Amino acid sequence: MSYYFAKDGVEHSSPVLFMGIRYIIAGLPLLMIVKKIVINKDTIILAILTSISSVLWGYGLLYVSPAQSAVLSYSMPIFSLPLALILIRERPQKEEIIGLLVATFGLSIYSIPLLSGFELEGSELTLINAFFWASYTVYYRKMKDMDPLIVNTSQLLLGGIMMLIVSPLFGLEMQLNFETLTDLFFVSTLGGSVTFILWNVMMKYEKVNKVTVASFSIPIFSTVLDSIITSDIPSLYSVFGLSLMAVGIGVSRLKGGVGKVKPKRQLKIVHKIW
Repeated sequence: MSYYFAKDGVEHSSPVLFMGIRYIIAGLPLLMIVKKIVINKDTIILAILTSISSVLWGYGLLYVSPAQSAVLSYSMPIFSLPLALILIRERPQKEEIIGLLVATFGLSIYSIPLLSGFELEGSELTLINAFFWASYTVYYRKMKDMDPLIVNTSQLLLGGIMMLIVSPLFGLEMQLNFETLTDLFFVSTLGGSVTFILWNVMMKYEKVNKVTVASFSIPIFSTVLDSIITSDIPSLYSVFGLSLMAVGIGVSRLKGGVGKVKPKRQLKIVHKIW
C-alpha cells in the first residue's frame, strides 16, 4: 500500500520536499516518546542513507508504477548479502545464499507480467534505491546495540531536516489538499515510522541475510490479499514465482534459526551454612 500512497504523493509534490515532510511527521511522535535524539557519526550516516533511498524511491515512482517499483525494490537482498559481508563481516551461510538465489529467481518469474512499460530512468532510480535500502539495512545491524526507538527518532528527524534544507534546489511545489495530506499521513505512519522501527528491531535480533530473504514474503502476502479482495485468480507466472519465493525463504532458514541475543551469564551465589 505504501507504494500507491507514495506515488500519488510525489506526483503532486516535489519528491524531496514530500519525503522531508514525511520524515518530520514520522519522527516527531517518536521524539515525544523517547525525549532525545542522538547526533553522532552513525546516526548521521544512517540518516543520509535512508534519505537518499527514500528520495530515489520517490523519483523512481514518477516513471514506474507502484507494482513495478515494488518488484525492482525487492532486488535489495542481492545487494545486502555482499554489503553485510564487507561492512559488518557477517558471513552468509550456504542455505542463505541458496535461498536468496531461489527467491530471486521466483521474483523474476513473478515480474514477467509487469515487465511491459518499464522506463529506463525510473528503473535505474529504483534499483539504486534498492542498493541504499540494503545499505541502511546493514547499518541498522551495525547499530544493533542502540535502542531502536532512539535510532529511528534520530534517523528520521536528522534525515527530514537534511531533505528540507536541500529541497529548494529540487523544487518546493506541493498541492495541499485532502488527498496529499492522506498520502503524507499514511507514508509517515504505517509506511514510515512503524515500518522503519519494525525493520530496525528485526535487524537487532536477526542476521541481515535471513531478514532480507524473508522480506520476499511481502509480495506473497500482498498478492494473496489482493486476490481475496478482488476475487481475481493470480496468473500462473505469479503462482509459480511466489511459490519459489516461499521455497527460498524456507531454505534460507534451514540452519541457524532466529539470531537471538544471548542473555548474560549470571553468577550463582552459594550460601554455606556453618
